[in-house]
Amino acid sequence: MKKKVSISQLKLGMYVAELDRPWLESPFLFQGFMIESAEQLATLRDCCQFVYVDEEKAAASNTAAKSEQSSRLRLSDKPGSGSDKPITVITERTDITGLGWQGRGTFRQDISRVLASRENLQQHVGKLLEDVRFGRSVDTREARVLVQELVSVVVANAAAALWLANLENKHAYTAEHGLNVCILSIVFGFHLGLSKDSLEELAIGALLHDLGKMRTPLSILDKPGLLTEDEFDIMKKHPGDGFNILRKHKDISDQTLEIVQLHHERISGQGYPYGLRGDEIPLHVRIVAVADVYDDITSNRVYHEGIPAHTGLNMMFHWAPRDFGEDLIQEFIRCIGIYPIGSLVELNSGSLGIVMSTNPASRLRPIVMLIRDANGRTYARRPLINLASPAGREADSGWSIRRVVDSKEQGIDIGRIAEIEAGISSKA
Repeated sequence: MKKKVSISQLKLGMYVAELDRPWLESPFLFQGFMIESAEQLATLRDCCQFVYVDEEKAAASNTAAKSEQSSRLRLSDKPGSGSDKPITVITERTDITGLGWQGRGTFRQDISRVLASRENLQQHVGKLLEDVRFGRSVDTREARVLVQELVSVVVANAAAALWLANLENKHAYTAEHGLNVCILSIVFGFHLGLSKDSLEELAIGALLHDLGKMRTPLSILDKPGLLTEDEFDIMKKHPGDGFNILRKHKDISDQTLEIVQLHHERISGQGYPYGLRGDEIPLHVRIVAVADVYDDITSNRVYHEGIPAHTGLNMMFHWAPRDFGEDLIQEFIRCIGIYPIGSLVELNSGSLGIVMSTNPASRLRPIVMLIRDANGRTYARRPLINLASPAGREADSGWSIRRVVDSKEQGIDIGRIAEIEAGISSKA
């Protein structure tokens, strides 16, 4: 139940459900969060006179946090070891169900499972795209079998799947982009409660959504600057080209065809090819459209440098009324996390770490892999820590995120680290 509370009465542990003003006028990313820091309290006091709190959600979040099991380890302050604060280290016995992993096991084991499925599908998609490029007949039956396997693996290892979206080849844009959008769409669809059958159709459509770009000249696809009006008109043909290629196949569903044909439609009517509005655009199409835009703006391409994930989410939140719908984008942010997986963050200790998994019960306290200590020394074993553990919430000795930082400015190659953690590249 929501209750109106003046700013002076706010305390740590309260759950803010609504503000006293439109959300876009506040510095917060979206409504619905637990007050977990003095900084949040100060920000609320600066921008609001009162808010509405939800006591039931506060109780549920606190219960979830208290029930987490953790193992603790004190790191000595030696070169490469980091701070001497007590931290929660994820081990093979650590139960982190609900924090992005399903069941027990190490993050690296989960990465291996997703990577194997991803690589099998990647090989097939590469051949499929090549067949389209050279005008050969296309066989989508194997893709369906591989997608069914990928859905099962991604649903069971969502955090590891999102982490692997950091593996990218900017010179194989369409294949890599299709795989990333496929994984993002599966994770988002699962978050929204879609059935397994619906997830499989969603995944096929997401995987093949840009198939028509194989008919687009490479000079346009890889152009490093803005397209001319004529070039953009050519680019806008790819949804129809993809639709025409796939509609001849009996094993391709109407849902998949809609995704391929309509993924550039926007709820304001400003999309293409038909200028559809609002509910004229099916939910499964909008799910893939959100994943498509998120991956495109946050990934490095031949023609642009990717922006940080949290910046991308903030941009999409402001585009939501025009493009996707506010409710859908708020759910996407809840799914991906305020600190998206793969983000580089600075902790209150001064250490740098990479976000590895979100925590629905405590969105400001995800699981983080430590990369460098406060003195700039590299952690030799890159420990995984759970900021939402009881130890992580203690004011005097706990760990928390201070800010998101730009990995390029810090000289940290997230993709390279992802390759190492996935076991597809050596540390040398």
